[in-house]
Amino acid sequence: MRWLLTYADLITLLLAFFIVMYAISKVDVERYQQLARALSQIFHGGGSGLFLPEGGEGISSGEVPAELADLSEGLAAFLSEQGLGDQVFITRTSEGIIISFTGSVLFDSGRADLRPTTLPVLDKIAGYLKAIPNFVGVAGSTDDLPINTPFFPSNWELSVVRATTVIRYLTEKGGLDPSRFVALGFGEYRPLFPNDTEEGRRKNRRVDVIIYYQNPFSHKAAPGL
Repeated sequence: MRWLLTYADLITLLLAFFIVMYAISKVDVERYQQLARALSQIFHGGGSGLFLPEGGEGISSGEVPAELADLSEGLAAFLSEQGLGDQVFITRTSEGIIISFTGSVLFDSGRADLRPTTLPVLDKIAGYLKAIPNFVGVAGSTDDLPINTPFFPSNWELSVVRATTVIRYLTEKGGLDPSRFVALGFGEYRPLFPNDTEEGRRKNRRVDVIIYYQNPFSHKAAPGL
């Protein structure tokens, strides 16, 4: 009857194997469903703003600090009301909440002066930021089309000036403490999409407002640094 011991061990191992496989497949289904919902909002627009976890390191809404969850949800609803749900995206990451302005929402191509139509959105963001103490980063990015003007010799200058322009508005007009802010300029070197189409270049022209969960100026570097 020794074969029964071997048989029982085999059955136990098979049971454990199928339990592990079931658990893995269940997690994957949930992640794919979440991705499908996010992609649907990207390609079809609508909804109440986009909440897209970044690169597998995103965190669920239950793990986001309550005040930042309220901020992101309220801002998403406001963006939807303004018809910007397919141009301004809210991303929850392990380090903070990122509000991404794509295309020409904030700036016309090749320029760094804020468009008047976007000022109400920045006013809304400033109002939310007044209610929380978090540090904030503003990062400018461009497409790969070269620029060489008296004001902007390269995309580096353009991306940095755009970031500082947003910060100056939030601090000077919005009344926020300048010591909470850091300006970042990535130029053309942090694309999210291929620059081989106009749509891809439009999405790569962006300004990200990063609301950090923790102080980025301590021992831990800010995202992207």
